[in-house]
Amino acid sequence: MLNHLVGTTFDGSAMRCTEGVWMSLEYIYVALDFEGLKSLERTPQEDMFLMLFNTVVSSLILFKNQFTINRDVSTMFQKFQDGAKLFESDPEIFQARLWIIIKDVPQVDENDIKREFQLKLSQLVKAEGEDNFITRMYKGGMNITPWPVFNDIAWFKNLAKIKKSLDKQKTKYENAKTFLQNTKVIMAKLKICDWGSLNENLIQIRVAMLKRLFPIAVSYGLEQKDPNIECLMNYDSGEQINDSIIDLCDILKDFKNSSKMYPDSDILLYDEHTSFKRLSEKLRCDFEEIVQPRRESSDDNKWVSNLNKFFEGIIERRKSRVRDWYEQNTAKFHQDNSDIVNGKYVMEQEISKLTLLWTLCGSICHLCSLKCVKSRNHKEDHECLTDHKCHFPCHFVEAHNGNLIPECSHKAGHEGKHVCDKISHSCGEPCILIDKRNCQKVCSKKIGHNDDEHLCQSRNHYCGEDCSLSKHITKGNYHCPNKCIKPYEEEHDLHRCENIGCPIQCPVPNCKERCQSDDNFHAFSYIQLSETLKCNKKIPPNEFKHTGKHTHNENGFHYRDAKCRCEYYCTLSYKHKQKDHDTRHGNMTQTEFTGEDNEFEYLGHKLRVGDQGTFVLCNLFCKELGRHRHIDYCQNEEICKIENQNIQHINEKVSPNPDRSKDFISHKLYWERTGFKDPYSVQEQQEFTKCDYECPDEKHHKSESTSVPPTKSFCELQLFHTLLNPKLKPPSDNGYVSLDGHHFNCEDPNAAFHIIFVLDRSDSMRAQDKKPISRYPIYNDLIKEHDNRIGAVYQAVYYFVETRINSVRTNHNQMSLAMRDNISLILFNTKVIIPFENRDLTDLTVLLDIMLKQNAYGGTSYDLAIQKAGSLIETHFDPTKVNIIIFLSDGECGAPMKQLRAICEQNKAKGSPLYLYTVLFGSDNNSGSLKKMANIAQSYHLTNTSSDVLQCQFTHTINEIKLIDHFNEIAESLRKHKPSLLKKYEWWNNINLSADHYTLIDLQIFFLKKLKFISTIPRSKEEHEELDELNNKFSERLDKMKDKEDYISKEVTTSEEKDKFNENKKRVVTTQGRREDDSDSE
Repeated sequence: MLNHLVGTTFDGSAMRCTEGVWMSLEYIYVALDFEGLKSLERTPQEDMFLMLFNTVVSSLILFKNQFTINRDVSTMFQKFQDGAKLFESDPEIFQARLWIIIKDVPQVDENDIKREFQLKLSQLVKAEGEDNFITRMYKGGMNITPWPVFNDIAWFKNLAKIKKSLDKQKTKYENAKTFLQNTKVIMAKLKICDWGSLNENLIQIRVAMLKRLFPIAVSYGLEQKDPNIECLMNYDSGEQINDSIIDLCDILKDFKNSSKMYPDSDILLYDEHTSFKRLSEKLRCDFEEIVQPRRESSDDNKWVSNLNKFFEGIIERRKSRVRDWYEQNTAKFHQDNSDIVNGKYVMEQEISKLTLLWTLCGSICHLCSLKCVKSRNHKEDHECLTDHKCHFPCHFVEAHNGNLIPECSHKAGHEGKHVCDKISHSCGEPCILIDKRNCQKVCSKKIGHNDDEHLCQSRNHYCGEDCSLSKHITKGNYHCPNKCIKPYEEEHDLHRCENIGCPIQCPVPNCKERCQSDDNFHAFSYIQLSETLKCNKKIPPNEFKHTGKHTHNENGFHYRDAKCRCEYYCTLSYKHKQKDHDTRHGNMTQTEFTGEDNEFEYLGHKLRVGDQGTFVLCNLFCKELGRHRHIDYCQNEEICKIENQNIQHINEKVSPNPDRSKDFISHKLYWERTGFKDPYSVQEQQEFTKCDYECPDEKHHKSESTSVPPTKSFCELQLFHTLLNPKLKPPSDNGYVSLDGHHFNCEDPNAAFHIIFVLDRSDSMRAQDKKPISRYPIYNDLIKEHDNRIGAVYQAVYYFVETRINSVRTNHNQMSLAMRDNISLILFNTKVIIPFENRDLTDLTVLLDIMLKQNAYGGTSYDLAIQKAGSLIETHFDPTKVNIIIFLSDGECGAPMKQLRAICEQNKAKGSPLYLYTVLFGSDNNSGSLKKMANIAQSYHLTNTSSDVLQCQFTHTINEIKLIDHFNEIAESLRKHKPSLLKKYEWWNNINLSADHYTLIDLQIFFLKKLKFISTIPRSKEEHEELDELNNKFSERLDKMKDKEDYISKEVTTSEEKDKFNENKKRVVTTQGRREDDSDSE
């Protein structure tokens, strides 16, 4: 279908052929071919994960369902519902349209099938309310389309409708890169069972990636430097971030010549291992080359100011590009998201390093009077990064008589006139303040001046003492490295350096900015911060704290710190009003399996005691168990011993901590004790309230077809119910009460029977139109005196009893049950005789000998026959056994209605209704009375349409083959099944729990062992498989047999052929109870 829809080239097959997920990329569409649900190779959890992955990643989902095979629509929809409560309902990702396609539907059935799908769907939506999977997961809507067979022209017309709908859908992914990233994230989330918002994860991943690239982006204006250069990119559009060329005219207002400089990318502006002197060297050289060499500047303050502006332009361009890069790559997300806010904060902190590094010091060089052009935060001596010499020519030009004017001999940046040292132009004596800072060392007065006070031409001589700023702050002790610039002659106690603002770094953790206060000494009144919370609120400039409470998100809320037993935190707000916590649940990583044996199997996994429960999902654990109970430590022995439907005390010792008392508790109580909302659906919660005991009949545990699972039968009562008396009637007279006190609405597999054959032996039974069959048991014994109708009936009775015995011989543990059956034989004409009564099945040969002594003769009386059967039941009445009458005749007689009703009423009053099978072995014209008898007996039973329950019935057998076939069917319907492993704990035994009984206790999952006392099977697995196969094929083989005449006419000519037939006969008779297991199902 995908190949026709979007031009893919997936392999196709009429059978299941897809394993996992296969991808095909077209120029517009990405098509994913998913493996179908309920795969034999997939666990229910893996099934659900595939479905979730499909839903989250897709725009349109075509879900094909072969209605003729899978009519369990509710189960299919439940698969979708299981995943609906896991992922948060995120409108950004749940945009898919679900299109359910019902394959190979004839046109006449389309409306009915679509109506059934819609009915089941509406029932699920109504039960789940707003949590239904359509509302939560398929924002794009849902369609249900019955699909014709492939060769029908309507097949392609319907495909055109889907294609038209697909083309109208909004594009889910901007580009292939986004699709790939989302797909990877979704797969990772499913792997670790992270059920949070996909959008949140994409934000976290995007911000984390940007954070990782912040250092190189800030340093180089690139995403990658080596081995290949990668520019800053917009990941959603694939475009590069703009990198404009800087023009000096835009930075320096007094600079008139337009001069465009290099782009921002690949300029190294920050490296914590490289000094600022080296980092700034190229930019300083470019500035001096383009604008003005420093040695030619007569105003160093202006030159340094212009250099600072130049640096600021370069830095602001880098900062702008990094901010633009971050904003473009987070633009599609909500900007108030805490991760984006945090990322922006980290970015600003990273960017602030540039501002801090590239802000020039501006203090006086320690070797001259020029400004220091090191970074403001340097700790070494102040340096102008020149040769410290004044390169201006000597002021006294005339004194040099037109010769080459020498350069000034003072230090660079000095005050006053430029004076060389080639000719004496001034006094030249040492300045009396030579020890003071800013002194030019020599007297600048005229040679031979009259006063004795030698002074240089510096207008101010500074104090020169260490600055008084010294303070203990949050980031350590700070001592100002500068010297006092107050005039030496001014009396002062507080030495103050040339810094105008506060030089101390901001005390807020992780902040790299300098204090913005203009008061150099305001730190003396600063109160130290004790701690700072991880709060997203911004602190205003010149402040150390914000107003209001700390919060990580202005518009968000705090989560509760409560944790489920799967270690997932509550996702509700901190003070939520809901009674129970809620979460998305995950794998039970903190749990482990334990059990009675060291090795066991769970969900197809071979496990050992101590293996972790990592692969078990907390919110699917109970679902996979079905009806179940949990184990928890006993909280109050007196209370838990009181009868209730939520708790039951365990009297035996159970590991771990066997000396500590424990209780069985219900699913409801278990989740109440966790404090978390029950994550299961309403229907599942209702199912979990019921008793978890299963009927042990093997038909509930084995299926004749591998494609159709067996139908289990559970106790109809509530969990931890009061045990019923098995001797009393079952509730509503339906089903049976087991010996351990549970009520099942099916046939009792452990019931014993009193089987009474009431056979017509009137003169018409001597007719030879129907005879014993040569290939069936006791033929040679019968043909001696009973080669007639009565002989054929005797053969069918013998075959019935043999089949009954063989149906339980497959298990020695059931032989005692088989021997509980009793059999009686009544033969009637106008009189009644009882050849044997209430005999067990231990010696079939003895019963055969007694039966063969009776011949047919006389007339017919149903009244006497049924009356005698009633007497036998009363004489040998046993409340633990079911009374069965098989009434056979070949002729018409009045129905004994009065006598039969009396027997039925008597048996019903005793709680053991009579089951009557009437068989006509003759012309259909004589069936009236026998039909009435079966109907009368059935009227004393409650209506029950279950195929598992015995029913009174009339049957017409036209020949001896059909007779044997019918008797065999009755025997099979009464057969004793091999008891399956009982599911739950038996109170009268030591604590042995079944394979499906697991529970959680103190971070442990208990795998509780199968019952041992019924696990022994004498025959090999291969032998039982052969027996089951023959048994299942037996009815089919009988139906295909030819009529009696064909068998008689085909004579066996050699002893070898006779032996072969006898061997086949023996195999058919003695190998009952096996199912065929050669089908290949999906």
